[in-house]
Amino acid sequence: MEEQKKKDELPVLMGRRTFLDYCIGGGIAAWASLTAYTALAFLWPTKQSMGEEGGEGIAIALSEVPVDDSKKIGYKGKPIIVIRTAEGVFALSAICPHLGCLVNWHAGEKQIECPCHAAKFDLRGNVLGGPAPAPLLSYKAEIINDQIKIG
Repeated sequence: MEEQKKKDELPVLMGRRTFLDYCIGGGIAAWASLTAYTALAFLWPTKQSMGEEGGEGIAIALSEVPVDDSKKIGYKGKPIIVIRTAEGVFALSAICPHLGCLVNWHAGEKQIECPCHAAKFDLRGNVLGGPAPAPLLSYKAEIINDQIKIG
C-alpha cells in the first residue's frame, strides 16, 4: 500500500503561482522589447526611407516631384528632402538638427515639420519654431531640361 502511495505522489516542480509569475514576467518583457524596437525603428532612418544613394551631383526626373510635393532621396550618404513649389525647387537636409529625426513637408502650411518635437522650418531651412537649435542644411537645386539637378 505504501508503495502505491509513493507512486501516486509526483514531485511538484512548479506551483500555479510561480507559473503565473513567469507568464506575466515574460509578457511584460516581450511588450517592453517590442516597444523599444518600435521607438528605435521610428527614430533611425532606414535605407529605404532615404531613397536612392547619390554621388557628387544627382538628377531626378521632374515628374517624380509634382508641384507642392516633396521626395526624400539620398545624397552623399545622407537623406535630403527635395521640395517643388510654384516658386521653384528646394533641396534641404531631411535630418532635424534637434534630435536627428526625419522631417516632412506640409504643403498646406508651406512648411517643413519635424514629427518628433514639432520644430518648423521654411522653404529655405530657417527655423520658424520649436526646439531646433539651427536651420536645416540647404543644397543647390535647379530645374534643367525636365530634371531636378542637385549639387
